[in-house]
Amino acid sequence: MRSKLIALVVTLGAMAVPATAMAGGNPGSTGGGAAGVGQAQLASQLAATLQKAASQAQAGQNAVNSNAPVNTAGGNVTGGANTAAQNALNGAASGAGNNAGTTQTNNQSQSAGSSCSVGCGGAGQAQGSTQLAKTLQGAASSADANQGAVNANVPVNTAGGDVTGGANTAAQNAANGAKSGAGNNAGTDQTNNQSQSAGSACSIGCGGSGQAQQSGQHAATLQAALSAANANQNAVNANVPVNVAGGDITGGANTAAQNAGNGALSGAGNNAGTDQTSNQGQSAGSACSVGCGGAGQAQFNLQRAITAQLAASCANAWQNLVNSNAPVNTAGGDVLGGANTAAQNGLQGSISGAGNNAGTEQDGGQGQTA
Repeated sequence: MRSKLIALVVTLGAMAVPATAMAGGNPGSTGGGAAGVGQAQLASQLAATLQKAASQAQAGQNAVNSNAPVNTAGGNVTGGANTAAQNALNGAASGAGNNAGTTQTNNQSQSAGSSCSVGCGGAGQAQGSTQLAKTLQGAASSADANQGAVNANVPVNTAGGDVTGGANTAAQNAANGAKSGAGNNAGTDQTNNQSQSAGSACSIGCGGSGQAQQSGQHAATLQAALSAANANQNAVNANVPVNVAGGDITGGANTAAQNAGNGALSGAGNNAGTDQTSNQGQSAGSACSVGCGGAGQAQFNLQRAITAQLAASCANAWQNLVNSNAPVNTAGGDVLGGANTAAQNGLQGSISGAGNNAGTEQDGGQGQTA
């Protein structure tokens, strides 16, 4: 046993004598007494996105549609058909939206190899990665529609004799509406890949390799969507046919179709998706058989995602409506009137909706081989 130790000391001393073989320490050099390779990689990615969208629409209408034919005779009045088609339309539409996409990708790779065989220092490797993404979005939309509408059909026939009138038809419509929408869409994708590999052919008196990996991913998404729609309607539909005769009145059919529609529609929504992926791999191999130092490996992974969403929607519809059908016949003789038909409708409605959608996915993979 003593003889073997003496032989080993003699061998090591003989290898340490030639200066040309022992100097340097390059990663690929041969021989012994080589210093280990030091490697460091640092990566930082910062992204900030700020978006604001504002939209407003206003529509104001004050409409008067009047049909008032007047016939006056000392004798007879024979009138043709009277037809009135009266329409008043008013509307406002507004929309605001933001769309943002952030992609951050980091790839880091380190490889250290040495052919040093005796008294070799281990390689040192370090990798650091930081990814930071902030997205702020604000969308506001407003639509206001105000309508004042008067549709009047007033045919008048006055005769000292007879009044023979044709059919009276009135189609009167008033429509008012407001539509507003606001939305935000944001997508954040962060990917980090880190790889370290250290191999050594050292067999005697070898230092172990040191490997460290650090990864931090931070994503913050803040969204606010506000929408409001207001529709105000003041509508009057009046059909007032008047016949005055000293004799007889023979009137045709009187038909009135009167409609008023008012509505408000509002919607607000947010959509956010956050995807964070981190993969870390470390591999340290050694052929050392005598006097070997162990490899040191460390991995740190931090993933943090914050998503805040606010969606608010408001729809208001106000309607003040008068539908009037008032046929008047006055005669000194007989009144022979046709059928009187009135179809009167008032429509009022408001729809509001708000929604948020957020998806967060975090994946972390770590592997170590020594």
